[in-house]
Amino acid sequence: YAAAKALMDCPRAEQVAQIDLLQRDLGSDYGVHYLLASCIGLLGLHERSDQVRDALAETAPQYAKSRVAAAWSCQRLGLADQRPLLEDLSRTNPWQPLRWSCTQVLAALP
Repeated sequence: YAAAKALMDCPRAEQVAQIDLLQRDLGSDYGVHYLLASCIGLLGLHERSDQVRDALAETAPQYAKSRVAAAWSCQRLGLADQRPLLEDLSRTNPWQPLRWSCTQVLAALP
């Protein structure tokens, strides 16, 4: 969480550069994956919304929390193109935190 805090305090250009570096070097680590899916939305980094889309679509069990973070980032970034996947996840995913998050995001997504 200290890394997320440090990222939030950086200038925007540095945020994007750090996200790119983290994705390239550590993106498969489930903790970093979660951090990126969350911070991209919190920072409003539309230019990295592809990473949010990828995180939401990731089905490996170790990335389940990243999918929750990605759902909320879809709301923050206004990623209405993800509505079909969010709807499917809200109905069919076996993990209640992801279903609930997707339902909440859908209710607030423009």
